[in-house]
Amino acid sequence: MTPYVVTSERFTQKELSLWRIAKEIVQDVPDQFDGEDIRCHELARVVASYLDIPYQDGRYGFVEHTWLWTTPLEGELHRWKLPNILDVYVPGQVPQVQLIHTSTHLPLPYLWGPPRIDIRENVVESLWDRLGPK
Repeated sequence: MTPYVVTSERFTQKELSLWRIAKEIVQDVPDQFDGEDIRCHELARVVASYLDIPYQDGRYGFVEHTWLWTTPLEGELHRWKLPNILDVYVPGQVPQVQLIHTSTHLPLPYLWGPPRIDIRENVVESLWDRLGPK
């Protein structure tokens, strides 16, 4: 069955393509790096670089989280109409990689915040090197 959100053209073909590529990238990511779990904050940055789309640090409900916007936030646009979200590590849900239409009522809000200062750059660089070009 094809979900209504796809048949109703809530997502562009470009967004659906970004989602498919993101799923391929994430399936090649190891569960851990140097004995520590890979966090959404690093994973989102790697996938954003591959797809050339912006990432956003913030919160999903009560969880510190990082996700991707399918298009950049521009001018006053972000106040009234948000781009759709490509979440490559959805907290507490499966499937892990989800394309989310921002006009729907989500169970929890995506709230953007300031850039994180605890990004493990060595993890981002290692994942980038490991995954290679797509």
